[in-house]
Amino acid sequence: MEKITYLLKSILFIFLLGVTSSCTKWNYEDGGLAHGIHDCSMWDYFKKQPYDWDSTMIMIEHAGMRDVFEGKGEYGQITFLGVTNLSIQTYLLQNKMSQVTDMSPEFCRKILSKLIIPRRLMVSDIPRGERIASTGAEVGGMKIQTLDSELFMWTHQEPYMGILDVGEIALYFHMNGAARDLRIYSTDIQTSNGVVQALGYDFIFDNINN
Repeated sequence: MEKITYLLKSILFIFLLGVTSSCTKWNYEDGGLAHGIHDCSMWDYFKKQPYDWDSTMIMIEHAGMRDVFEGKGEYGQITFLGVTNLSIQTYLLQNKMSQVTDMSPEFCRKILSKLIIPRRLMVSDIPRGERIASTGAEVGGMKIQTLDSELFMWTHQEPYMGILDVGEIALYFHMNGAARDLRIYSTDIQTSNGVVQALGYDFIFDNINN
């Protein structure tokens, strides 16, 4: 009887382990971008996450801006609204290009400069706010200067189970002249010389290229 009980417990354990693994692998929506603190430069963090950032690194080097991401340039701390590999590859396909270096260095520098804020910004630094789409009115939030543009950034806290101000805090921004508001996909990735606020895989250059 003890052997049967032990066998049943073992089968149940294996079943539960399988269910847990299945939920983790197939049902959990993984953003693909690591959260947390990384004891290295932003550049070295990118090197550790090539799945998301290898094309980004090529774009940065092609633009002649690697020093900015290594913390060696004139900006000791930055916040990067991080454009990921998939967005870059989408742009290349749309424009019949085969590799990142087919884009001009000037174009790469222009795009990256719009996405670099020359100071460290965490989600907790951004006030609650909103942008009213019908009028373009900006409420709360804050104006932020990037290296080559100005944007309006705000946070919004979602309700949870009908209770206000207890749910997820989402980070949004709108760049001057852009057609739409954009949400940060993966927030507060901290490195020694700045913070990555990563854009979604659905981000396209046309969102800010004006």
